[in-house]
Amino acid sequence: MIILNIDYNRCKEIVEKLNNYFADKEGVANVEFPGNINYGTNEYFLYMFYSCLLDYGMRSKIYHKNLINTHEKYPNIFSPKYVSQMEENELHNIIVNNIHPRYPNVATKKWINLSKELLKYDNILNHLKTIKNIDELSRFIRSIKGYGQKTGGLLIRVISDSNIRNFKEKVNSIPIDRHDIEISYLTDIINENSLSNSEIIKLSDSYIMVGKELNINPSDIDKYLWEVGNSFCNKKNCEECPLNQMCIKNNK
Repeated sequence: MIILNIDYNRCKEIVEKLNNYFADKEGVANVEFPGNINYGTNEYFLYMFYSCLLDYGMRSKIYHKNLINTHEKYPNIFSPKYVSQMEENELHNIIVNNIHPRYPNVATKKWINLSKELLKYDNILNHLKTIKNIDELSRFIRSIKGYGQKTGGLLIRVISDSNIRNFKEKVNSIPIDRHDIEISYLTDIINENSLSNSEIIKLSDSYIMVGKELNINPSDIDKYLWEVGNSFCNKKNCEECPLNQMCIKNNK
């Protein structure tokens, strides 16, 4: 059994490198949404609750393109009240034929359950405005069945970054996914690439601590990792990657 070792200094070096590369670039790891939705409105946050629900970090750009196209054709499935009145088979067919999730049956169940949770609030924007700090926001998102470490963390980041509430605290966890683990492994931050849930939390905590030491918002670190995974690793664009010289794949 391999014992996880996290190289804090290497983590710090990688985060500094990413921050230097991405800090002056706009639109890093933005979560896309339909052009006919105004940013920061109640409709925007409803869409984001559904959007983050099924965003597992893999083929993310394709997923969001499918989701935006689905919103254009079937905007009502992003309305909790409308979903609550739909036949499950009808919703399932729309999700399968348009969003193309990895696990369509699970996706349909999650969509229905989320709609039931959101129905408890007349206006989700107004409810979010009552949340006092990042810990309370985290507890609220975690209380909604269906969000995991990655998807829940992404939604927390989206809401926090919207500045509907000026939280004094920064996000207190980074939603580590398969790409983040692989990047951490290939850059020698960790010595294995198959992590348990507790090890994933330890890796997340390390990135958080590095962010605090370097005065870099952990939310930005999350975006940097996402962008590397999506724009470079997924496309096998190693030559343009900001971590090219620090990746063991390119320095064997």
